[in-house]
Amino acid sequence: MTSDSNKTTKLAVIFPGIGYHTDKPLLYYSKKIARQNGFEIMEIKFTDLDKSALLNRKSVIELFAKASNQAQAQLEGIDFSAYEQIIFISKSIGTVAASVCAARLHIPAKQVYFTPLEQTFSLVEEGNGLVFFGTADQYADVSEIENLCREKRFSYRIFEGANHSLETGDLESDLRNMTGIIAETEDYLVGSPIYKLSVQRADGGLAALSEYRGKVLLIVNTATGCGFTPQYQALEDMYRKYRENGFEILDFPCNQFGHQAPGTDDEIHAFCTSRYDISFPQFKKIDVNGEHASELFTFLKKKQGFKGFLRNSKESLYIEKEARKANPDFHLSSDIKWNFTKFLVNRYGQVIERFEPDAGTDIVEQAVERALE
Repeated sequence: MTSDSNKTTKLAVIFPGIGYHTDKPLLYYSKKIARQNGFEIMEIKFTDLDKSALLNRKSVIELFAKASNQAQAQLEGIDFSAYEQIIFISKSIGTVAASVCAARLHIPAKQVYFTPLEQTFSLVEEGNGLVFFGTADQYADVSEIENLCREKRFSYRIFEGANHSLETGDLESDLRNMTGIIAETEDYLVGSPIYKLSVQRADGGLAALSEYRGKVLLIVNTATGCGFTPQYQALEDMYRKYRENGFEILDFPCNQFGHQAPGTDDEIHAFCTSRYDISFPQFKKIDVNGEHASELFTFLKKKQGFKGFLRNSKESLYIEKEARKANPDFHLSSDIKWNFTKFLVNRYGQVIERFEPDAGTDIVEQAVERALE
């Protein structure tokens, strides 16, 4: 593959589908991000595979065997022990070949599966997979794929109305989906940028967010004198309920909204522990907007913008009024609008949800449960 004197230590192997070659969007952009992150690229070639066999129960097993044997023959001469990191990126029938080859040749590859088939999961390593599929996939039983993802503890994303090419027929939706798919694939393969950040603890020491790798995070900007301050109790209840499952709440007091967190870090912490008995980590008071905004919250806002208030309560109408007073075009900005805005980060470091302060904590808890699954 490469000479000993100039060898790449990372390898990405691309397994195409039948008719979905490696220059089509999902695999083309996956190759691109792999190459940009220093991976050597190898593309598996399939020949004489009949796509119609996917719909024929009698011939489909023969088709899978043929594809897997072709891929294995191309991989057998590679010294995989020479690589520090190996990834397999596969599509459709290629997902079956990727899982079979990893098992047969004992290759410790991270797997990304685009529109897998049920047979893909027979030999996969539990917990080692990121899966994308659509609800209108004509070649797979979508409910069965979802059940298998849960059973194998894979991270997965389902796209409503998307077919076997993960296309819905709506250009805007397809472009948005593609952007999200590629960003999530990159985060899974090489690690989210969030883990490169550090934050200040309340005592002034630095905490690397890489300490939380593999956990589901709820990151919140808080205040002690706000109408939403009683949410501290719901957050603490949620934390005690799920922390043993790998859940963390990261609390960042902020005084930018109504000057409702005026105390020192020690005073804020004393209030929260005495009033709500919080046990989740509480960090140094920060700015979340403006010139001195925390790097963490700048990252979070970039990943999940403002989607609107619910307008379902006096508090909701009040914060919308205050947001409009601060900026008449507030709805166009991703800035934090008020205290107790929450960002949900999954186990791979992807920012998957943003909740405004008026979102009920039951809604937040349901999203946390899904992320933990």
